[in-house]
Amino acid sequence: MTVLRFTQADALRCRFGTSPLWETMSAVRVLHGHHHRPLYSPWIATKAERAADLDLRLLRAVQPRAGFTPDFLTPPPRASRARFATEIARVRGTPLDRVRAELIRSRDELNNPGAAEINGMLADPAGARERLADEIEAAWAALIEPDWSMISRVLDDDIAHRGEQLTSGGLAELFDDLHPTLTWEDDRLVASRSRGEDRELTGEGLLLVPGVFAWPFLVMVVDPSYQPTLVYPARGAARLWSDAPPPPDPLARLLGRTRATLLVALDPPATTSALAAQYGLALATVAEHLAALHGAGLVTRRRTGHQVHYRRPEVGQAVVDASIG
Repeated sequence: MTVLRFTQADALRCRFGTSPLWETMSAVRVLHGHHHRPLYSPWIATKAERAADLDLRLLRAVQPRAGFTPDFLTPPPRASRARFATEIARVRGTPLDRVRAELIRSRDELNNPGAAEINGMLADPAGARERLADEIEAAWAALIEPDWSMISRVLDDDIAHRGEQLTSGGLAELFDDLHPTLTWEDDRLVASRSRGEDRELTGEGLLLVPGVFAWPFLVMVVDPSYQPTLVYPARGAARLWSDAPPPPDPLARLLGRTRATLLVALDPPATTSALAAQYGLALATVAEHLAALHGAGLVTRRRTGHQVHYRRPEVGQAVVDASIG
């Protein structure tokens, strides 16, 4: 169990961030342990050919199923929407004493089966740091970058949803829904299955990072060298690489098949252009139907940069659920 103790200043300094570096490292972990996480089987199938060309031996050694993965490979993002180039530069700039210390911890904790590979890295920490960063860059380019716009859409929507929870119910509502192993108790956040040390936050706040490849785990960064960070599974990730189901017949009769199809497809949220491409419809047609659904209160929309994302709120979800039941 790990306990994070909040001061009033920490409660005011909780913030969200997204990290392409975290997504890349989490995807590599899924790649190496997908038999234990069948949720990602469709993604594994789509990336099998690209993954076969990757040499990720060093990353595999430092990502044991049980044990410690070096934090310097995933430093908490400093920006709300971190850029991969900025993050990988931070990895390459990690002080060598930290690289060495964290590699030793990864090797020694819980009898890491990659210990022999890590011993080779410890013989040349500077070279190991560069080779690890090279492997991460290759994994980013092959596995994550082609889908980043879709992935970031899910992450942004999760953050918007969590922001609404924080506004309506404070930290208690936010944390009670974030992960089943989390509990908020009198200014303390308790993670019942974490093996990290307890930490007094002392005003630095907590960084919350949603992850498409995080399910079903919760990751806590509590080392005093880093910003306290919580990485949790993002909403909507389960259906990110699977086709949306056809609309139930009662819903199609109520709304018309095209509008019903679009309503069901908004999990995860999507833009007009993404829906048009997915279903082979004209942009104007999709825009017209989304406007009608929005007018009826069945979808909401939110601008992110130059794009408008449509999502299915509770009312829309209730209509879909009623048509299925």
